[in-house]
Amino acid sequence: MSSTTSPSKKRAVIFDMDGVITDSEPFYAEAINVVLASHGHVLTHDDHRAIMGSSIDYTWEYVIGRFKLGGDVAQWKRQYDKAVVDILKVKPEPSSGLYWLLDELERRKVRIALATSSQLNWAQAITRKLNVEGRFSIIATADMVPHAKPAPDLYLFAAKKLGIPVADCIAIEDSPRGIGSAKAANITTIAIRTPHTAGMDISKADHVIATLRDFDFSWLG
Repeated sequence: MSSTTSPSKKRAVIFDMDGVITDSEPFYAEAINVVLASHGHVLTHDDHRAIMGSSIDYTWEYVIGRFKLGGDVAQWKRQYDKAVVDILKVKPEPSSGLYWLLDELERRKVRIALATSSQLNWAQAITRKLNVEGRFSIIATADMVPHAKPAPDLYLFAAKKLGIPVADCIAIEDSPRGIGSAKAANITTIAIRTPHTAGMDISKADHVIATLRDFDFSWLG
């Protein structure tokens, strides 16, 4: 497994959202299927894996092409946005160890941020539902940067907003796209295993954990 772990003390942990702070990946597939239902289509397991961790535009470019739908991305995104928000207001639950890890990082005076391929109103819906909206110093979303994951833009933007060099940050991710994004930004990356990423290549991460409770504070330096 590759590693670019810096000897410097880590001063910030940047969390991905979907699959990391909550098991929200199934909700997006559910929302897509809500939109597609009246058109007689449904996502397959392989479809879900193909779009996991990608931007909303990429997701709908894929779905439009996959099912040969009419209309443009913007049109479908409007329907999708409503379906997603309705679900995110009620369904998200915290990942195992989330509150414990946030508590410990705060106790150690480590800055905490969120960097997600989702859009801001979805991140706000999830953090409100989990009652953690005040615990992230900044929330960076795909619509704030030119290029979505796996480009490094989102993590570079998050580190810049925190005012902390990337060498002093740790990222927690679950998908190959997200891991690729953090590593492209030269950030030490922890991969969390989830049922939805089983079998995917997460070997580029510096460390792999089963749950947030497995976070090793020695990684902070």
